[in-house]
Amino acid sequence: MAEKTQEQGSVSIPMEETKLPGGAPQEAALLTHLKKVENHITEAQRFSHLPRRSAVDLEFTELSYTIREGPCWRRRGYKALLKCLSGRFSNRELIGIMGPSGAGKSTLMNILAGYRETGMKGQISVNGRPRDLRTFRKMSCYIMQDDMLLPHLTVREAMMVSANLKLNESMQVKTELVDEILTALGLQECAQTRTNSLSGGQCKRLAIALELVNNPPVMFFDEPTSGLDSASCFQVVSLMKSLAQGGRTIICTIHQPSAKLFEMFDKLYILSQGQCIYKGTVPHLIPYLKSLGLHCPTYHNPADFIIEVASGEYGDLNSVLFEAVQGGLCSEEGKKNSSDKSDSSCHSQCHSVSDRQDPLTGNTQHPFAVSVCNTYLNLCPYSLSPQDTGTIEKHSFATSTFTQFCILFKRTFITICRDMVLTHLRVMSHLCIGVLIGLLYLNIGNDASKVFNNTGFLFFSMLFLMFAALMPTVLTFPLEMSVFLREHLNYWYSLKAYYLAKTMADIPFQVICPIMYCSIVYWMTEQPPEAGRYLLFMALSTSTALVAQSLGLLIGAASTSVQVATFVGPVTAIPVLLFSGFFVNFDTIPKYLQWSSYVSYVRYGFEGVILSIYGMNRSELECPGVVCKFQKPEEVLQLLDVEDAKLYVDFMVLGMFFLVLRLATYLVLRYKVKSER
Repeated sequence: MAEKTQEQGSVSIPMEETKLPGGAPQEAALLTHLKKVENHITEAQRFSHLPRRSAVDLEFTELSYTIREGPCWRRRGYKALLKCLSGRFSNRELIGIMGPSGAGKSTLMNILAGYRETGMKGQISVNGRPRDLRTFRKMSCYIMQDDMLLPHLTVREAMMVSANLKLNESMQVKTELVDEILTALGLQECAQTRTNSLSGGQCKRLAIALELVNNPPVMFFDEPTSGLDSASCFQVVSLMKSLAQGGRTIICTIHQPSAKLFEMFDKLYILSQGQCIYKGTVPHLIPYLKSLGLHCPTYHNPADFIIEVASGEYGDLNSVLFEAVQGGLCSEEGKKNSSDKSDSSCHSQCHSVSDRQDPLTGNTQHPFAVSVCNTYLNLCPYSLSPQDTGTIEKHSFATSTFTQFCILFKRTFITICRDMVLTHLRVMSHLCIGVLIGLLYLNIGNDASKVFNNTGFLFFSMLFLMFAALMPTVLTFPLEMSVFLREHLNYWYSLKAYYLAKTMADIPFQVICPIMYCSIVYWMTEQPPEAGRYLLFMALSTSTALVAQSLGLLIGAASTSVQVATFVGPVTAIPVLLFSGFFVNFDTIPKYLQWSSYVSYVRYGFEGVILSIYGMNRSELECPGVVCKFQKPEEVLQLLDVEDAKLYVDFMVLGMFFLVLRLATYLVLRYKVKSER
């Protein structure tokens, strides 16, 4: 087994089976559950399409972050979350930010990644120069704790969307690059699987793969091992290690890693109560603590020990540790360690992973080491010198706004078509309710004795179409806001492109559903058999539904959560219906409330429908009895106080509602994006 060399056509990937030098059968049996992934990409071809990027060193000095306490109407002063933090994160290093809960780990990550600006003091430098936030955001990516993925796309579709948005290359280059990344990250076998069917480890690797497309020099990970089992944790950390050794700066927060994971980090930055209590290498941690009189028990995980110290289990030592850091005890070791680092080539980095004793077999070669090394050697289209300008980063996106719109429109359209609740259920509800209403109000449209029933049918049609359009779209932005923020803040696309694609992709479905409903109920209820009136009825119904959809989008965008959106949606519909003109005539409404009738979009839809059915010089209705009070259609118009209304005014007002609500939704989204920082 030891003499059997790896075939040239197959390239092992991180976290997968490799050949053990020892070759003992019992040792190999321990790794039978690890599956070797074969691919037919040669070493020279692998990752040959990644863009060339310059390496990045990140430095921050005297960094502090404060927030205001209390609600806006009763401020209680300021609270400092971070206090006087300084440090340097270099390329080719896997840096772990550790600390107990509430220590400020995620806050520091957000500030370094550019997600938080308000309340920050201090200086952040990139390669020795003050950080330009827009440029830095384009050369970095932030992979959040929760894997925020669109559930109805397959792995390959999600990767192609990322490639199309981030790269201005030919389709062949994008496809080959996607195949290379999927193979290296062990996702090729599930390339056609939808993301909602992936395991936790696969979701995490896909989140990394999506950002790896444009080869970012700096990658931030917030709790990457959260919710994963030990094997998946090791896979993810091994992948991050290989990415770092490929020339990237990898910064992650991690909460009490196992000893096996802990030793894989190159540098540690440990926080407690918003202050740094250690910054340096992993091997130096225990001697450093020992020099301060803190002895880690034998066989005790050093990660657990430092968290216990930071939490106060050995007394309140944070001030002592903080003063030691400020006094430069950590920096001396850091300088010593950095001078030992080899800058010759990527090949020399193999030993930092591979020259480690296998805990299972006792062999020097780690069972995952060969695969990790093989991968990161091919993640090196970097200029490893931070001073090398390489490619000049631009503020603009990789693709034009129109291209972004087309890609996002296609993605949103596919998602809507595959969504059982939003699409299939919506179509079925319009068909079923249409048949039910048609049977309930069968053949009453031309009966003068049933005018009240017919106006009730017309109003209920507006009511149903309004709620059917309002409620599903109320959930649109709350459910996808996290995905949008991740992609937008990682510089995938602009807000304009996303918003236009998101709203335009749903309009065809929002037009088709009312047309299906109107086509059923109009003829079953025996409304006037005239093409003009039928088209007007459909047009007004569709316009009302589109305005309701716009209101739903605005409510969803402005709401802070799904619960708030689902509560506010129906509540806002009550006054809209109350002042629509069906329950109370305009003249009956008190003068101080008459303005409310003008902001009720259902009023204009209902008014237009009444005019299209009973207006335009319609002939007298049939009267089955001796006397019918509303045999003349004009009397119906007078009863509902719409005899002086104009159809074109109703259409114009509905159009204005549509445009104003859409614009307001865009402005709300823009405000929320800015407030996130």
